Order: sequence, then C-alpha cells, then structure tokens
Amino acid sequence: MRRALGTLAACVALWRPWSLVDPSLQLRRRQNCRSTKVVIGHRAVPWDQVPGAEVLSPEVLRAAATCTGEDFQLMLPEESDMQELTDLVDESFQRAIQARMVEDGNPFSGFWNGWVSLSERQMTLGALRKRLKGLLEAPSLRKPRDDEWALGVLLVGPQDGVQDGAGRELVGYFELLLQRPEGLSRRGEMVPYLKNLCVSKAYRGRGLGRKLLEVVEEFSRSSWKGESLYLHTDNDPAAFGLYNSSGYVVRKQEEDGEGMSIYMSKRLI
Repeated sequence: MRRALGTLAACVALWRPWSLVDPSLQLRRRQNCRSTKVVIGHRAVPWDQVPGAEVLSPEVLRAAATCTGEDFQLMLPEESDMQELTDLVDESFQRAIQARMVEDGNPFSGFWNGWVSLSERQMTLGALRKRLKGLLEAPSLRKPRDDEWALGVLLVGPQDGVQDGAGRELVGYFELLLQRPEGLSRRGEMVPYLKNLCVSKAYRGRGLGRKLLEVVEEFSRSSWKGESLYLHTDNDPAAFGLYNSSGYVVRKQEEDGEGMSIYMSKRLI
C-alpha cells in the first residue's frame, strides 16, 4: 500500500497542468513576460580576449571598431546566453516560421500556430547548442579543423552602468564555420560559411547588418585565410538586397515547401 501511494504521489508530482494548455496560450504568456529588448544576463567574453585574438589583423580591428563605435562591443556567447540568443534568431527569421502557420480564421489556428512557434524555438535552441558546443567549452577565434565547430559572435549594446556583458542588450549576432557549399564537390575544400547574420528589430536601420558583414569578411579573409565567403538566404528583399549590394553573386536557387533558398558567394581576395 505504501509503495502504491508513493508511486501515485510521484505521478502527481510529475504532472504539469500546463502540459494540457493550448500552446498558443503558452506562447502568449512567454511573449508577455519577455522584455521588448533581448538582454544577456551574465558576464560575456570579449572577442578580443580569447585565444586567436592576438593575430587579429589591423583590417579586422578597423572593421570591428567601425561596427562597435563607442557604444557596442563584440563578445562570444556562453551557455547562459542561449535562451536570449534563440529569441534574437527566431525574431530575425520570423518570416520562415510564419510560412508554416495557418490563417486565424481556421478553428485550429491558435493551437497550431502556437505549437509551430514553440517547436521552432526548441529546434533553433538545439541547433545553436549543437553548432556552438565546442566554442562554449573552449572559446577561441582560431580556424577550426572541421565543420563540427562554429564561431558565434554577439554584438551587445551600451554598458549603461553595468560591467562586462551582464545586463546588456543583445543587438546582433553572426556565425562563421567551415562548410562545403551547396553545389560544389563533396570532396572539395571546406570554406568559410556565414550563417544567422541578424540584428535586433530595435536596432535596424542603422547599418549594423552591413557593418557586421564587413567584420565577417575581413575576419574570414585575414584570420581564416578564406578566398571566398559563402552564405544562403531566402527571397526577403532586405536580406537579399544587403548581400547583393555588398558584392555577393547568386550561385544556386532552390525552392521547397517552405520557400526559396538562394545560395550566394563573394570573392575576398
């Protein structure tokens, strides 16, 4: 009898009422509790204070200084940044998530759209943790040996009386890794590949996306010795316009059920 009661108590303790709640309600609760500004809540690592920073070229340092000015700072993420970083990435690529949602007139739209948003967020968080695992364990700017390691760089906002990275706004982000580009031989050399270049909505229209892109290009060329930089985007006019006006050319286009993927590259030397 005692064992049965103990089992019943354990089951009750594990039950969560919110597990039966409409995912759209969970999503709205999260959005209502979330600040309109994404803030990192720890002491992040300045990118010029980790292994590999000692060989940053004058061109990279100039591009970084132009990007950060007096108010911003480039930093490497830590595990405690992953939730806020996920918020920024999902915010920046909301258009891809919207493509999977249904119109509000559908009787199941609230449940379905809430579920889509929550599931997409979990996938984004899992993908970020997987790609940044090596960086989180051993921060470095050195060129990796394979495609199992990615460099993630945060652009954080003004200090506003705080020190290091604690309590500062997460303004922008980019990832750089080695990858064999789509459309090239699988036996070909892995090259610098840009992913998830994004800027918070609150800071768009200031040219920060272009300045971050210039940092990536100079770093890829001088620190990772890349002859070209590769990336892919969708047919969003702002994203495509940024890359097109910066000298990137289309290599390949693909369309699937979730939209258009445009693969682009730019010669760096």
